[in-house]
This record gives sequence, structure tokens and C-alpha cells, in this order.
Amino acid sequence: MKESSLLDEYQKLSPGIAKIFVLPQIPEVNKNTSYLYQLYEEFLNDSSSIKIESFNAKSLPRIFLSRLKAEKSILHYHWFEFEDLKSFIGINWKLFWIILYKLFGGKIIWTVHNRYPHPNKYLYLNKKIRRQLARLADKLHVHCESAIDLVTDILNIEKEKFFVVKHPIFPSDIFEKDKAVEMLNKKYFHNHLSINDKIFLMFGSIAEYKGIKEVIEIFNKLDNKNKLIIAGFIKKGNQNYFNELKNLSDNKKTFLEGSIIPDEDVPYFLNSADYVIFNYKDILTSGGVVLAMSYKKNIVVPSLGCLKELRDEQVKFFEVNKRSRENLTNIIIKLSL
Repeated sequence: MKESSLLDEYQKLSPGIAKIFVLPQIPEVNKNTSYLYQLYEEFLNDSSSIKIESFNAKSLPRIFLSRLKAEKSILHYHWFEFEDLKSFIGINWKLFWIILYKLFGGKIIWTVHNRYPHPNKYLYLNKKIRRQLARLADKLHVHCESAIDLVTDILNIEKEKFFVVKHPIFPSDIFEKDKAVEMLNKKYFHNHLSINDKIFLMFGSIAEYKGIKEVIEIFNKLDNKNKLIIAGFIKKGNQNYFNELKNLSDNKKTFLEGSIIPDEDVPYFLNSADYVIFNYKDILTSGGVVLAMSYKKNIVVPSLGCLKELRDEQVKFFEVNKRSRENLTNIIIKLSL
């Protein structure tokens, strides 16, 4: 399938379109590492003929009011899942307003970011609800062609409903490793890093589905010249997991920073790294991988989803199967020598 652009898809779906409703809300901070901001950047300036309105789910009635006014609009929704009672109530609230919007002639695009919700909770109900949104949507957006084959059967939807627009590229600020290590020592790690260390990085939200625990266990067996940095905010429901990671870590080799990393500090982490590791158990697309590649980093990734389409000498793949841990361990040991 030929790659497209959001502008082309919006105009094909609704010629003369002037307004796009985007949910969840596009963040106002850390725009350089915001997937949503980078995806819609071309529309977020005064010269754009298409205006973006972005807000959280509490304000969803606005899309219905837009239809009552006969405004020409498209709802572009990202992610769609629940993991507890509160979010289950929330997702039904969302569906109510989305269905009303559709009944009154609204157009809908859903960006499918994963095969199943990452927490792997309530898979049957999540599958039913996500299939319902897939039926309501006029078009489904994915970031690579292979994702279509991976989600078509799960969502029970025809392939013709999909279009491909690549994951947005994140801006980078590339400079020397010694400067990056110096700044990390000053701001985060209290002079525990050395320019001579071989530094491995796991960057992004901290969550169990990223397989961080297994990587720490591998590093616990390596010598002290190999350092592992884990940095990012702790994802909802993963505080106990983060505490487990802290207890497991050898504090001479593994450094954890469980906080939102501001945009101005992101280059310190990426430029300090010799390798960036991703140990997803299941994934379609990864903003972390796109960010690492924008910094020209050597990366280690599972052969899954859209990641399989990467064609770059900097990418080292490991197969995901019964021997996944052994496969990843062998790669890390070779890189650590």
C-alpha cells in the first residue's frame, strides 16, 4: 500500500475540510518528544487552512455540538482502551459521543497504535470495544504496511479501510558524548558515569510491557564498565513495577530516573548512549525507536510489528520466541565486550 499524508487523507474523506478534532489532547509542554504535536505540527500554525481542536475526553460533547451546527469536521482519535473500572466507564462515555457524532454525519479516523492494549487486561472486552470503534471509523490509520496484516483480523475489519502515514520524526540535537555525560552527572547521576563507560539506554515511559526487568538482570551479570540508564516517567499502574526495578538494580551499573524528562534534557540521555535497547513483548510502532534513530543511535529491537521494516546498519534485531531472552542476552554480551 502506498504511503499517504494526513492532509491527503483528510481532504479525500471530507473535501474542503476545515476542522480536525484530535483526542487525546495535544500536550503544551515537551513538544519535541510529543508524538501528537509532531504528527500535527504542520496544522498547528496560523497559515494552515485546516484548524486543529484538541481536548480531553471530558469535552467530547463539543464534537456533537459541531455536528448540530453543521460544521465540516473530522474526529481523529488515538489509542482506545481501558484497564480498570474508572477507564471502562470512561470508554463507554467516549463511545456514546462518538456514536452520536457519527449518526449526525461526522467523519472519524482512528489511529491504531497497538494490536492489544499494553497492560493486557480485559482483553476480551477491549477487543469488542476496539472492534466497535473500527466499525464506526471511516478510515483507520497505521504507521506501516505490515501493521495492516497484524490488526485486520483482530479488529475484524477490511484492509481497504486502512491507510499508511509514517510515524513522525522527532527533532534531534546531536553533540559529543563527553558533554552529554557531564550534564547527566551534574543533573541526574552525581558523577557516577564516566566517559569511558559503555552506556546502554532504555528511554521512554517505564512500564512492564517494555521488558525492563529482564534487561536489568542481564546487566547485573556484566562488568562495571557497562552501564544501563533507564529514564522516563512511570506509566499509570506501574509504580510497584518501578519499585521492583529499583530493588533489583545494581546501583553501580544501573541508573533509574523515574520522572518526566524535559525536552531540554533529552539530548543528554540520547547523546550519552552507545546503544539504545528496546525489549518490547508486543509492539506495532515505537516512538522511542524513532527518537533513537533521529539521534543516529545504534539500537537493539525485537523483530516485531513495524520495527521489522527498519532498514539500517544501526539496527540489531533479536527474534521474539521461546528463546527471546537468550537471543537478547547474546546480543548485549557481544556489544558489552
